[in-house]
Amino acid sequence: MKKCILFLLGLMLIPCVLTLIFSLFSDNIQIGQGGNSLENRHLGKEILLERNGLYKSMDVEEYVLGVLPGTIPADYDRETLKVQAILIRTNILKEMQEKNTGDAADLSYQYLTVEERIALWGDRNYENYERRMEAAVAKTAGKVLVQGGELITALYHEVSVGKTASAQEILGSDISYLQSVDSSQDVEAKHYMNLVTYTWEELQGRLDAAKQEQTANAADQAGTQETPDSGNTDPEQIPIQIEESTEHGFVKQISVAGTSYTGEEAMRIFDLTSTNFYVEEIEGGIRFICLGKGTCLGVSQYGANCMAQKGKTLEEILTYYYQGVSLADYKNTTKK
Repeated sequence: MKKCILFLLGLMLIPCVLTLIFSLFSDNIQIGQGGNSLENRHLGKEILLERNGLYKSMDVEEYVLGVLPGTIPADYDRETLKVQAILIRTNILKEMQEKNTGDAADLSYQYLTVEERIALWGDRNYENYERRMEAAVAKTAGKVLVQGGELITALYHEVSVGKTASAQEILGSDISYLQSVDSSQDVEAKHYMNLVTYTWEELQGRLDAAKQEQTANAADQAGTQETPDSGNTDPEQIPIQIEESTEHGFVKQISVAGTSYTGEEAMRIFDLTSTNFYVEEIEGGIRFICLGKGTCLGVSQYGANCMAQKGKTLEEILTYYYQGVSLADYKNTTKK
């Protein structure tokens, strides 16, 4: 009789044991479900968020969950999503330190509400994608990237030009962990090459808008009101020439209609995907041929995803794209 009872108890315990094992290793973690839930992985550091006049205080991990969907495709490999969660968390905490703030309005990231996430992904995909994002945050909760015990600036971009850029090449100053590394798989990405075409009239319109913005900003600083020059409203051709670029093709200086712009300014004015571009004249206008998408500094998300699909771990991905950094628990970093 005792043996039967023990046997029945054993059968009853099997599902509990299996559930425990599953909870330890499964990526399908949801808020409020068990010890591995995001709710039980809070960092203990709060951020104040204002939406539509209402204020809500939330843990940094909850804030990371709201930011993550707007920074990376939700269908990327689970390991890639974990990498991105670590990058977002590192940057948010570093910004909070440097600005001495707990107010989301002072941070550079945009928090997406549940309704905004549904709008981003669609009703059909929401439940699945939300689980994937929750898992990425919960599985990496508290983890940050450091060098010398201090948080790094964890830069990332969508697609590189076949290799990432160094800080020296883009920023003009050396940052030891931001060195150029091979990311040749990126040339196969959908957004590796992007074409942006303007008629001469459209190009002039972009230049006029940039001048008006510059004039308005200068007037605001001086406390005066000025009427900006509208420029040429019916151009036939606008002289445009790249004056300086880096070894890998990142534009440093470009001349347009006699005015010199930096590569970053040109990227913003002409809505380009990166500063790695060249121009060619076409009938009735101009075409920008852009390589890569984003700054090309730090982690290439596309490259990281290719590595993840080949079985690389998040640690291997992070230490490949960043030189001399380590993964740490935020509570053990030297600066809080």
